[in-house]
Amino acid sequence: MIDNPIGRRTMLRAAATLPLVGVGGRLLAADGDADLRAAFYFAYPLYEFARSEQTITQSVGAPGLINVLKQRAQLADASSRNVTAPNNDTIYSSAFLDLSSGPVEVQVPDVRDRYFSCAFMDLLTDNFAYVGTRATDGRGGRFWIAGPQWAGRTPSGVTLFRSIGNDVWMLARVLVDGPADLAAAMAIQAQIKVIVPPGRPPARGFVTAATTVPQDPAVFLAVVNEMLRRSPGGKGQLARAARFHPLGIGADAPPSPPLLKRWGDYLPTGIADLREGFLFRDLVSDGWSYQPRGVGEFGTNDHLRAMIALGGIAALGEKEAMYFHANFEKGGARLTGEHSYRWRVPPGGVPVHGFWSLTMYDPQPDGRYFLVENPIDRYSIGDRTPGLVRNPDGSIDILIQHDKPQGPLAANWLPAPKGPMRLALRAYLPDAALIERRWRVPPLERMPTS
Repeated sequence: MIDNPIGRRTMLRAAATLPLVGVGGRLLAADGDADLRAAFYFAYPLYEFARSEQTITQSVGAPGLINVLKQRAQLADASSRNVTAPNNDTIYSSAFLDLSSGPVEVQVPDVRDRYFSCAFMDLLTDNFAYVGTRATDGRGGRFWIAGPQWAGRTPSGVTLFRSIGNDVWMLARVLVDGPADLAAAMAIQAQIKVIVPPGRPPARGFVTAATTVPQDPAVFLAVVNEMLRRSPGGKGQLARAARFHPLGIGADAPPSPPLLKRWGDYLPTGIADLREGFLFRDLVSDGWSYQPRGVGEFGTNDHLRAMIALGGIAALGEKEAMYFHANFEKGGARLTGEHSYRWRVPPGGVPVHGFWSLTMYDPQPDGRYFLVENPIDRYSIGDRTPGLVRNPDGSIDILIQHDKPQGPLAANWLPAPKGPMRLALRAYLPDAALIERRWRVPPLERMPTS
């Protein structure tokens, strides 16, 4: 149900993989860096996982806060910089787990009165287990998160989740219905526990620090290979690292100078490719980019895995949430705060069993996205926003612009930056119409200048 699901860029990429006939009929590879590109797609999520873990836990050269639960008991705002494209709907409980010495226990409360999810993501950024509203019907309990080498047994009443590696990111989201609801959400959050059995050695810190954007090929390979060494055995999707050993991924020997030069020459191209890919130009309907299938549970789709690692790491699987993005107007012009737009939500709203929200982002030069500072501290708008003005038929006109609009519809204002913008529509617990791509996101309409 998506307009032009195979775009021009996809066709060009496919054409670029066809062989060329050289002198004397000898076949020449049209893309000499195809293997390097595939290795980069596989390796970049490992790098970005490591960068996120190091940043949040301060664990370079020391255990830092690994195996320690961090509670963000406030909604994200324009100052939030730890994770790209943060949401403004939930508060977070976050813990990076080191499973090399055995399982770590996570205790989760029963949550029946609001949306809640606790997702467990492995070092390749696949969500391999969930607890929460959808996955366990709101039931909590005791959960042991174990690495691939652990061979013990869990106690009675404990559920085992097994990861392919020893580094796991646990990220819990608790829905907050505005500032007045924050205390109740925090009370739920406070019941989440991370417990390391007594007598364990300290968690392992990192040797090599990852920079925000990988530029030094030696550092890039060192970070990626350190992540792989932390999870020996090559379980699950990690086993595919063996394919890339000749290119320095998971290899025991240090990379040669020629190989480092290849990587150094390619890294800027690879990052630019991911930035372009995250715009999802190939799956566009009425200006909205629809996510490809497989987000959050990527399988062997390493290109999608790497794009999400750059622009939206820790995205949930589509049964839990779906994400739609707008970077362009319906006609193809770049969205910018130099113009004003109207987004009309039809009667009945977005078809979800949870909730939906529309969030405004300010695109950064490095490919990440952050919330936009504004005078009313509104970073998103959705089905829980109080005071929205509805049309007689029940539809809602959301006004998207830099300056505050005049009149009653000022209540429906979503502030925009002065320059380029990115909109993200989040649909939590989407119904079948969304999952099957039968429901289309309404287009943005540029409003005439006064």
